Amino acid sequence: MLNKNVYMGLDCSSKAIHSVWIDDTEKLLTQQKWASKKKDFESRFLDFGETFWDDMSKIRVSLGKNSIVEAAVESPIYIQNPKATIAIASVVGIVRFICFINGLGCTYIDNTKWKRDIIGKGNASKDEIKEFAIEKWGDVFPEQDFADAACIALWNKRRFSNG
Repeated sequence: MLNKNVYMGLDCSSKAIHSVWIDDTEKLLTQQKWASKKKDFESRFLDFGETFWDDMSKIRVSLGKNSIVEAAVESPIYIQNPKATIAIASVVGIVRFICFINGLGCTYIDNTKWKRDIIGKGNASKDEIKEFAIEKWGDVFPEQDFADAACIALWNKRRFSNG
């Protein structure tokens, strides 16, 4: 993947980070999940946060200095449960920080914005997102969060293509 533009979409929860990477032709390059099944959030956060850190460092080196990697991570959403809201915001924040530390551009994107721009409807349902993603890339998404991440990557790629 040397000397090419790569667009990463990231969908975060308190249990995992889902990532999909696409290229300039909107071809799906890879899907990656960093997760933990540990019971408490703090242990999970340290577990998959450290793995994400290690992998981003390796990926940046393997891509080469001339490759441009731009990431977009879905902004944390407000959930009625304050503890869950804080947990997701923590994951999103560390993902963005790790991207920056490794020289990857990374922007926040509101879920209603990418849904409106990609699906055509700001309040698109999970089924509508998955249907769109399968139509575009095939039935290659083992989890809904990968379909979300793929659409975020697509939004990110088109943002750069369209200015």
